[in-house]
Amino acid sequence: MRRRVVSTLLIALAFAAPAAAQSDDARVSLNAAIGPSFANVGTTFSTLAGLDVKLNDRTALVGEFGIIPRAPFRDATEIAAPVVGSSASRVNAYHWNGNLKVRPFEFRGLAPYVTGGLGAFTSDTVVSDVMMGPTRFEDRRTATNLATNVGAGVNYQIARWVGVGADYRTFFVHRDDSTPRVHRLVTGVTFSLK
Repeated sequence: MRRRVVSTLLIALAFAAPAAAQSDDARVSLNAAIGPSFANVGTTFSTLAGLDVKLNDRTALVGEFGIIPRAPFRDATEIAAPVVGSSASRVNAYHWNGNLKVRPFEFRGLAPYVTGGLGAFTSDTVVSDVMMGPTRFEDRRTATNLATNVGAGVNYQIARWVGVGADYRTFFVHRDDSTPRVHRLVTGVTFSLK
């Protein structure tokens, strides 16, 4: 019951009009998105967070962190850390990058954008997961590589702090012998603090 009350209050707060006059010209904003992620490494629930520093009305530098958790190993073998002689169960993928984001226009709360940047891509392969009493033991293999990305998306603001959006991105994971690509589409609810 308490969880429902807290959820209802948070939703009401998100859609409430601000009590004090605030400028929309904030130079720095914190943005987050949560929702389903459809990718060539598996369909999972995904989250993104970013810190935007506005350069002008249409351009921003973005520091971004994202998670693609619990992708099935059979779908994520291209990006998974190498595993010998085991059938790993899942792969958790993380990316953090610096991007340049350009919004060509904004129309009644609808803001499309294009983006591109440089960062790192980490794949954390869970090789085995064993419960012994109340304790969980996991054997993991992790690989972190330089990654570049390009993409586009759109956000629609429902209220000042809440909206819906979609972000399509292609990550090029630069490894010694290959450059696997991760194509990811994230849709869902967006939150913005300016």
